[in-house]
Amino acid sequence: MLIQLLISGIMLGGVYALTSIGLSLIFGVSKIVNFAHGDFVVVGMYITYSVYQATGLSPYLSWIVVIPCSVFLGYLVFLLLKRTIGVQEVNQIFITLGLSMVIQNVILMVFKSDYRTIRTIFKNNIKIGDIFLTREGLLAFLIAIVITVVFLWFLNKTDTGRAMKAVSQDRSAAHLMGVRVGGIDLLVFCLGIVFAGIAGSLLITMFAAYPTSGGVYNLLAWVTVVMGGLGNVVGALFAAFLIGIIEIVSGYYLGADMRQVVYYVFFVIILILRPQGLFSGIKFINRKVKTNEAH
Repeated sequence: MLIQLLISGIMLGGVYALTSIGLSLIFGVSKIVNFAHGDFVVVGMYITYSVYQATGLSPYLSWIVVIPCSVFLGYLVFLLLKRTIGVQEVNQIFITLGLSMVIQNVILMVFKSDYRTIRTIFKNNIKIGDIFLTREGLLAFLIAIVITVVFLWFLNKTDTGRAMKAVSQDRSAAHLMGVRVGGIDLLVFCLGIVFAGIAGSLLITMFAAYPTSGGVYNLLAWVTVVMGGLGNVVGALFAAFLIGIIEIVSGYYLGADMRQVVYYVFFVIILILRPQGLFSGIKFINRKVKTNEAH
């Protein structure tokens, strides 16, 4: 049974990683503190639900709508936040907290307070020995991992990715070396929102969406990002796996209502023992980049 729980936790953590990596990227590069990030996950869930209800399009194909909507929303929110970059983060906190309440109330007005979900498109689970895997969970995990791997390759191997890392290390030096810092900030923010939207389209195949569920995903994303090391993309990935395992295992042995309590307690312990983050020694986004490669 323990192996079953561990595998289920890893698969769930893979989906959580999309949300966490997007938030870690935004903070690591632009230093934007976004407390509405979880609400963008919920927006992705509701867009996927609406597309499915209107057209019957599979949640895994609804990205043709989710991604453009996420980019557009990310662009609008970035216009709201860009003047706060480099200023005191408290401004960003209040703006994004207010934005979170606006998003939740708009969703409440449009969709009411009912829980929304998409019925499974698969009839049977997968059985491997004594291990049972849901097809939705396995497919969501594989998609999330492929997207994460492709993004990490992009971040390390392309000029734009190296420019992102250069901006994260020294904005002034990157600007002097010809990097369009404002364009990188916009790209990074939109990418983070797109990751959140895609995570939402995967999560709604497993969990119900409701207007205030953004608070759950927002806290989950920040716990994961802080636990992995602020701005550390790979750390956020490993922390997401750990959170997924803790949530599944504690939910089975202690009850579903204790899942969040357990990983919050674990998070507080990590902050006390290792405030810089559990995986802060794993460098990726913060790895040094030669400035002549960053443009």
